[in-house]
Amino acid sequence: MKMKKVIALALAGTMAASMAAGCGGSGKDSSATEAAKTEAKTEAKTEAKSDDKTEDAKTEDANTDDAKTEAAGDEAKAETTGKDITLTMMFSGTASENDFETQQLPGLVKEAFPNITLEVTKLPDDQYYTALKTKLASGECPDIILAQPKYAGANSVVGLAKAGYLEPLTDLECISLNEAGAESMKYNGEVYAIPNGVSILGTYYNKDMFAENNLEVPTNWDEFLNCCKVLKEAGIQPIVMGDKDMYVMQFGLYQIAANTVYPQNPEFDDQLRTGETKFTDDGTWNKVLEMYKTLYDNEYINTSSLGLGAQQAIQKFVDGEAAMIFDGSFNAPALQAQGKAEFERGYFPLPGNAAGEELYGAVAAGAGPAIYSGSEYKEECKKILELWYDGKSDIWKAQADTGKFVVTYGYGSDTVNPLFQPFVDLYNEGKVFYWCNQGWPAGVENEMESLFGEMVGGQGTTIDDITNGMQMKFEELYTE
Repeated sequence: MKMKKVIALALAGTMAASMAAGCGGSGKDSSATEAAKTEAKTEAKTEAKSDDKTEDAKTEDANTDDAKTEAAGDEAKAETTGKDITLTMMFSGTASENDFETQQLPGLVKEAFPNITLEVTKLPDDQYYTALKTKLASGECPDIILAQPKYAGANSVVGLAKAGYLEPLTDLECISLNEAGAESMKYNGEVYAIPNGVSILGTYYNKDMFAENNLEVPTNWDEFLNCCKVLKEAGIQPIVMGDKDMYVMQFGLYQIAANTVYPQNPEFDDQLRTGETKFTDDGTWNKVLEMYKTLYDNEYINTSSLGLGAQQAIQKFVDGEAAMIFDGSFNAPALQAQGKAEFERGYFPLPGNAAGEELYGAVAAGAGPAIYSGSEYKEECKKILELWYDGKSDIWKAQADTGKFVVTYGYGSDTVNPLFQPFVDLYNEGKVFYWCNQGWPAGVENEMESLFGEMVGGQGTTIDDITNGMQMKFEELYTE
C-alpha cells in the first residue's frame, strides 16, 4: 500500500523534545515592516543603477556573470548589487573540532557569495530554545535558524510557521530532491525548513549468532518472536536493553508503532489534536504496548533492563552477551566498536507487521535550517539554502562528510553505511514513519516510559493505565 511520506525528528540520545513555547510577537510586525522597507529601497537603488548602464555595459556584465558561473561549475552565485552584507545564523548543539556550521560553512558561503559574510552562533539545546524565544519576541531573530520537524520541541516547524515566524521555502528546487523529508517540514501545504538527512531506529543483531542458529532476518512479527524463542532455547539472551535510561524504551515502541498505528492511519497524531483519535482507541497504542510487553513477559528482553543503563546495554551487545539491541543510527559507532567478542553486525527494521502486510521503518528527518520571516535578506538566504542542499555543491559535500546523518540523495548517498541501506530503501519508497513523539507535545513520551517501566517492574500498572495516562498527559500539555 502506498503511504504518504511522513517523517520527523526525535532528539538523538535523549529523544526528549522541549514543548513548543508560545513566543510573544510584540516586535515582529515592526521588524518585518522595516525589513520590507529596506528591501524596497535596496531594489529601487539597484533598478536606478541598472538604468544608468549602457547596453554594452550590461552585455559585458552578463558575459562576466557567465564566466563566473562556468568557473564555479554547477554552483549558483548570488544576484546582488555588490553591497557587502552580513547574515546571521543560530543553531543548537555543541561546536566540535572543525565544526561544520561554525567553522566550515561561513568560509564556503564566502567562496560562493563573496559579498556575504555569514556569522554563526551555536548554543546547547536548552540555551538555544531560550535564546530563540527571546529573539523572536523582540523581532531581532537571526536570518537563519534551526527548526525541528512537525511538532518536535520549542523550535518545531509547525509551531514557528503557525506563529508567522518562518518564510515559505516550497519553491526552492532543492526541496524536490528530498520530498519525503520535506513532508515533515510542512505547515498548511507550505515547506518551511529543509531537513538534514535522516536518523534511523532499528534492530542491531549479531549475524554470527543468527547463522549458528539457522536464523534469517525476520520479515514479520511472528518470525521475529520465533527468532527470540530459538535464541533463548539455545541459551542466548535474545535482546539487551538499558531501560534504566528510560528513553530507550522508545527505540522498540516506535518501530512497532510504525508498523501498526500509522499504516492504518497516517494522520493519527494530527487527529489527536482534533479529538478524532485518542491514545485509548482500541487497536492502536494498546496493541503497540501489548506487543512490546510480550518481549518482557517471555524474557526475550533481559530481566535486568531497569537496572541497566543505555551504555551498559551497548557494551553487553558488543561483548557478544546478547543477539540483538534496539537502537539508532546515531549510536552506530559505539555498536560497531570492538568488544570482547568478534562478530559481524547487521541492522533491520523491527517487523511489527503481520504476515502478508507491508514492512515499515522508523526513520526521522533531521532538524534543518529555516529562514526568519522578518529577515531583511530573505532572498539571499534562499540562495544559500538552494546551494547548500543541491546534493553536489562544496557546502553539501562538506556537510555530508561530517557523517552526522544518513545521506539519502546526491553526493554521499552512494557511500552510506551498508547497515543503513535497507532503511534508506524503505525511506525512498515512502515506507517509513516518523518517530512518534515528534507528533506529540513534549512530555507525553515521558509519561509513556514511566508507566511502562512500572508495568514491567511489577508494580501492577496495566496497558489501559498507560494509554489513559498518555491521553491525560496529552490533553494537559496540548494547547492550540
